[in-house]
Amino acid sequence: MKTKAISSIFLLFTIAAGMASMSPSVFADHSEITITPVAGSGSQGCELTEEGCYNPKDTAVTVGSVVIFSNTDDVSHTFSSGIPSDDVIGTEFNTGILSPGDSSKWIPKNAGEFLYFDMIHPWMEGLIVVEEAPEGAEIHTEEEIHTEAVVEEAVVEEAVVEEAVVEEAVVEEAVVEEAVVEEAVATQESEEKGGGCLIATAAYGSEMSPQVQLLREIRDNQLMNTESGSAFMSGFNDIYYSFSPTIADMQRENPMFKEAVKLGLTPLLSSLAIMENANSESEVLGLGLSVIALNLGMYIGLPAFGVLKLYQIRKN
Repeated sequence: MKTKAISSIFLLFTIAAGMASMSPSVFADHSEITITPVAGSGSQGCELTEEGCYNPKDTAVTVGSVVIFSNTDDVSHTFSSGIPSDDVIGTEFNTGILSPGDSSKWIPKNAGEFLYFDMIHPWMEGLIVVEEAPEGAEIHTEEEIHTEAVVEEAVVEEAVVEEAVVEEAVVEEAVVEEAVVEEAVATQESEEKGGGCLIATAAYGSEMSPQVQLLREIRDNQLMNTESGSAFMSGFNDIYYSFSPTIADMQRENPMFKEAVKLGLTPLLSSLAIMENANSESEVLGLGLSVIALNLGMYIGLPAFGVLKLYQIRKN
């Protein structure tokens, strides 16, 4: 009997150990996880696959973990909390535009389920489930992630102060005059760039919305840095600001019209992602003409073709 009892206890212990080793990894304490876009997800189709457009598509982390959004693809992406139809996007996290090879970090502070998508390629959607951290688990903070950057900034500031103390009064005066000149030039350039994106701001509710920031970054970083882009923006602003204030007022007064404008801006925002690859005068000119032709086809060509086909059907 004693032998049988010992054998039974040993068998139960073996089963318990086996079950513990087979526990699903989703319950493990993940202090850091990396999310990347699936290769080729810049083109539609990945959303129809079981794997989705992100790797991993759905993931579970705990409060205080480090979530790394890494763009391993060959085109630009964003990781923005929310869904494309939300009025306000990026309330939990928003990486902005990440060029190939760039990455961004987010530390969850609240438990919950957070949907996210790519603002440039809105068919890309994923889910992050944030659970409460178990007792004794390692919890990261924003200060810990940025400590090294803060130290480096402090060193730079100290060097600048020391340099300012050592410099002679004449040199300091020359630096101040140069700063004034640079500020005046920057102010003039800002005025030449024109006001904000009135229609997009009214559609998405804020100048700080990711969609408006996308338009502003393309304008300032690609178009305004080239001669052909600056010439295009000069002529475009003359036409755009002649009617955009009226359209923006109509959006504020009519919510249905606002939603229609928001829907109409989606293809434009997706097509403008092409301009992220424009770094030279020739590229801005070539890609710019391609974007213009693409949008003319989407907004004028396709509707005109549909109307013509409908007319032919009714005539027959």
